[in-house]
Amino acid sequence: MNSPDVDVDEADVAPIDAVNDVDEQPDGGRLPDHVSRMARLDEGLKDITVGLMHLDPPQQFTNGTRCERNNEEGFRYALSRWSKFMKSAQIKVGDTVHFSFNENEQVLSVEKVIPYVPRSD
Repeated sequence: MNSPDVDVDEADVAPIDAVNDVDEQPDGGRLPDHVSRMARLDEGLKDITVGLMHLDPPQQFTNGTRCERNNEEGFRYALSRWSKFMKSAQIKVGDTVHFSFNENEQVLSVEKVIPYVPRSD
């Protein structure tokens, strides 16, 4: 998979802090609301194609989604099998992940992963 039009310096979606996302969702990483809207998950849960553009060679696979009730705003949507996703994407707890979502192709692409570096006190 070759994507010369991908600009990894600017992510379309704000980075995910893997520490907070994993703590909040041990069984699935929550998708930002606007990504859930672009994927039209409110119309029904479906699998999402995930592209791991940061790997050499890039990989692509299908991942399920799930819905949870949110006490404040109704529902929120997440990727299923979060730990499997993190392992496949070679993302570790604490890493910052930049990704984009192609609304036409319905593909969530991991563009860049910045490894966590613990602070030395």
